[in-house]
Amino acid sequence: MLMSSGNTGPMNHPPNLWHLHVYREVIARGSVTKAAADLGLTQPAASQALKGLADHYGASLTARSGDRIVSTQEGEILSVRGAVALNLLTEGLKEMAGMKANPAQMLRSMSARRLETLISIVRHGGFSGAARAEGYAAPTVHRAAKDLEKALGVTLFESTSHGVRPTKRAELLALKAGLAFAELRQAAAEIARAKGHEKGGTVIGAMPLARTHLAPAAVAAFSAAHPHHRVSIVDGAYEDLLIALRRGEADILVGALRENSAMKDIFEEPLFDDLLSVVMRPGHPAEKGALDRDVLTSFPWIAPRATSPLRVHFDAMFAALESPAPEDVIECNSLSAARVLLINSDRLMLLSDEQIRYEKAANMLVSRPHPVSNVARTIGLTMRRNWRPTAAQAALLAEIKHQARQAAR
Repeated sequence: MLMSSGNTGPMNHPPNLWHLHVYREVIARGSVTKAAADLGLTQPAASQALKGLADHYGASLTARSGDRIVSTQEGEILSVRGAVALNLLTEGLKEMAGMKANPAQMLRSMSARRLETLISIVRHGGFSGAARAEGYAAPTVHRAAKDLEKALGVTLFESTSHGVRPTKRAELLALKAGLAFAELRQAAAEIARAKGHEKGGTVIGAMPLARTHLAPAAVAAFSAAHPHHRVSIVDGAYEDLLIALRRGEADILVGALRENSAMKDIFEEPLFDDLLSVVMRPGHPAEKGALDRDVLTSFPWIAPRATSPLRVHFDAMFAALESPAPEDVIECNSLSAARVLLINSDRLMLLSDEQIRYEKAANMLVSRPHPVSNVARTIGLTMRRNWRPTAAQAALLAEIKHQARQAAR
């Protein structure tokens, strides 16, 4: 789901964070000399920081207007996105180390690479997992982590019965750093576009319905017009996808909405209501005739796992029929596995026609209307509240919404 650390360039690695801070101070004061003096730097050192940042993005970021240093078009993109990134890091440092922390001083003493290592350690639960995922030797990961801990003067790791684990402070900083780095990847994509190059990427977390048609159809249409924008469709349990979204590892989730009103950092946008049906193999005894309680309780079922929104509808259907759910139930959230079970048995399953559109077209499965009423679940987008898509990402969102309107029809 994440970009490999083996790749290089601004799309995959953030710039020197201290250089970014120097750049912000230079633009704020309109002078390299004034910014250098306030930051305790020599003018050549401040100028070198600006050059390093410009080299990282391969763009001219500053220009002179009269006696002031101002941002170029590309520099203004970085000013806006970079301010968000630095503010996120500042929040993380203050929350981690307390209000006595000096974020500017900490930015100077730590590196983006070490923060990337911390993010990987938190994501994979320890040094060994991070080393395997990133392709580094374990001592290299351990050394980078300990260097960061020393630079910040804060305990980031603790020994437990399961080995060395990141502390809550480490998890907090990794969360803010991940979001900051996601913002800087957005900056790199927009700077490249301003230079006439289409780059960037989007990670879509697709839930069961979305990955059967909605997300692939949208990505296929989008990629035809944006061949240089990398799109990744990833699946997994909703809980894992939500964690990835909140960390900045995924950009959007597409699928059944959960109404997570308690999570203030994300919001949900409904796209369409998805009608549910009873699905079975062709020639099933329940394909014709009344679909009443006696029929529905006389066959074995496939049911979603307990944490799925679809399970709520499954349980509600039998409650409305004033009948307990059948005892012969296989819990399965994999459509590919469910397809095999349905085709090769008399099992029934509560699904939507949208999820089995290709199976129905191939006469592999058939469906009948929900036996109680027109029961639907809401399909939509889940995004970070402060996420601002690039132009290409906005076009991808528009295509997803277009495909959703088609599905709704």
